[in-house]
Amino acid sequence: MRYLPTFILIILLSQFSFGQSKIDSLKQDLNQSEEKEKAYIYFLLAKEVFYKDAYLLKSYSKKADSLAEKYQIDSIRVNVLNFLSYAATNTGRLNDAITYNKKALDISESKHLKKENISSHFFKGYILYATGQSDSSINVLNAAYKEALLSKELKIQLQCLNTIAANHLNQGQYKEALEKFTSAYQLADSLKLYDKLINLSLNIGTTFLYNEELDKAIEYFEKVIAQSDTSSITLAYASALNNMGSCYSRMAKHEKALEYFEKALPAYLKINNSLLIAQVYTNLGQSHFFLNNSELASKHLQSAIQLNRNNKSINQLIVNLLLIARLDISQKKFIQAKYHLDEALELTNKFNINYNKADLYQTYSLYYTNREQFKKALEYKEKELNIKDSIFDITRQQQISELQTKFETKQKLIENESLRKDIALNKLQIEKQNQNNNYLILLTFIVIILILILLNRARLKKKSHQIIQDQKSELEILNKTKDKFFSIIAHDLRSPFNALIGLSSLLQSSYDNLSDEVRKDYITDLNKASENAYGLLDNLLTWSMIQQGSIVIQRKEENISTLINECILPHQATAKLKHISIEYSETEEPIVSIDRFSIKTVILNLINNAIKFSHEGGIINISTENKGSKTIVSISDHGIGMSQEQIDQLFKIDQGYTTLGTNKEKGTGLGLILCHEFIQKNKGQIWVESTEKMGSTFKFSLNNMQV
Repeated sequence: MRYLPTFILIILLSQFSFGQSKIDSLKQDLNQSEEKEKAYIYFLLAKEVFYKDAYLLKSYSKKADSLAEKYQIDSIRVNVLNFLSYAATNTGRLNDAITYNKKALDISESKHLKKENISSHFFKGYILYATGQSDSSINVLNAAYKEALLSKELKIQLQCLNTIAANHLNQGQYKEALEKFTSAYQLADSLKLYDKLINLSLNIGTTFLYNEELDKAIEYFEKVIAQSDTSSITLAYASALNNMGSCYSRMAKHEKALEYFEKALPAYLKINNSLLIAQVYTNLGQSHFFLNNSELASKHLQSAIQLNRNNKSINQLIVNLLLIARLDISQKKFIQAKYHLDEALELTNKFNINYNKADLYQTYSLYYTNREQFKKALEYKEKELNIKDSIFDITRQQQISELQTKFETKQKLIENESLRKDIALNKLQIEKQNQNNNYLILLTFIVIILILILLNRARLKKKSHQIIQDQKSELEILNKTKDKFFSIIAHDLRSPFNALIGLSSLLQSSYDNLSDEVRKDYITDLNKASENAYGLLDNLLTWSMIQQGSIVIQRKEENISTLINECILPHQATAKLKHISIEYSETEEPIVSIDRFSIKTVILNLINNAIKFSHEGGIINISTENKGSKTIVSISDHGIGMSQEQIDQLFKIDQGYTTLGTNKEKGTGLGLILCHEFIQKNKGQIWVESTEKMGSTFKFSLNNMQV
């Protein structure tokens, strides 16, 4: 009975490293990144654990998929959906694997993502390979390989060649398998993917194992084990242990084989790959069977059968059924043995899996011999021998030997050629260095003289040109500053003076009809409006000085709640005229790093706008929210709102956008431009969220003080 060697399909994806330091670094980046950036970081984390932990791969991929879907990052989403299909395949969730892969195919096709679409077809072929559907897998992979050739996607070509070869090997088609492995090896070598050559070496060793050239197979597997870093278990290392056990088992050294299988099991368990865990259980069961440990053999084989049924891994399931049938025969459980044999034969024919047919016929022959049905036993023995003769003929033995010779010869040629190149290169470098020394001093003098002449001419020309440009730029800046200054004065002083005029007119017309208390209230409001107008004028004059370079923005520690309350007070009078209430939710007292006067101007402008565009009797809500290193200030009204077209015109000086308030209040449209400029100078951002007829919310971010 053959043991199950493992194929190492590590070249599924481009480049993966498994350093814990890199994973830790990516986790730190998560804490410092915006939500959109986290999609890419989770994608990188998934790549890091791809061959180490199927459950972590699933976790990271799901988080990356959720964020990629939210922010419409289609390329990342396709890749992580394929990661999820791989994880599902290797943890026995075939329906999930197919669903994920179909989503990846649909998105890559609809979004015209050529590379991702080819990769998705490769994963479809991989799912078919992993579940024993070799014919279908080869068809899908051949189509993907052709597309990868046309698109010059070399790494996907490598993936397809490797998995096509694995399918051929499962079918007992050694010549075809060797051709594909050879092509894959040559492609990896040409791309200088030296880390992939070790995985292909494992597959070549597995080919020798399948063809019973055990000494050659062991040589390759020992090389893989020696080159592996045991501090970080990889799929290649675990598979080499498993395949070494298979070699010693075929040599009938079952105790030694058992040692390697028992080392391979915890390695596969750490990787969380249920397909390969099932293989090791199968091999452990067979080893105990040959060592007459029937109870342990049955226990391991039942575990393997359960996993392979869940995984829908047909090739492994056939091997399990043959082994359990042999165990049943040895214990005279002939009804159970015949049931298992018939199921194995049905699966072999249905899925065209020829690799196990010789073992199947051998086990049938054993069954009929023990039932003393010798004619039937002889019939199946002849079938077994015919299969072996057709597979292990001299031509194939020669092809495999030739393949090994090609690899060894190529490696020696590469080493010799590299040595010759190094010697020739050193000689050439010495000759060039001697020659260069002869001309270097002369060339240096010539170059220095030319550079000095050119620099002198360029300096004179540049100096005169720069004087003109500086004067022109200065004039442009002064003109723009002047225009902005007068426009803002015209716009922002109008609102408080409207309040002054309105209240004074009301006092004038209704003075005799008002009580002393009401008069005092109006006079108080007039005083506040006057102070507001004066403060605003003072801020505008300060801003004009900043534009001229006379004053720089100086950010200091401020309590934003205190500043907001100061800004609400002067607007109460204007708000009262429209029966509007201003509500501020003080949930905390964030300390921010700002220039007090410029941010106060921003808040005053935004509250003024909220009053302007609110309906009579409305409410204006002001709130602050702490988000990490930022504080977000929100000023909301429930007024007329804006369309997307109107939102797009805000904060742009060249648009000159303005509109009337709910009481026909007029403005220049430059108040928001002033806000935008001040927020930028304070290292923050400003934006708006609005719905027509529902109101608007202006938000801006400020940097918190570092503790």
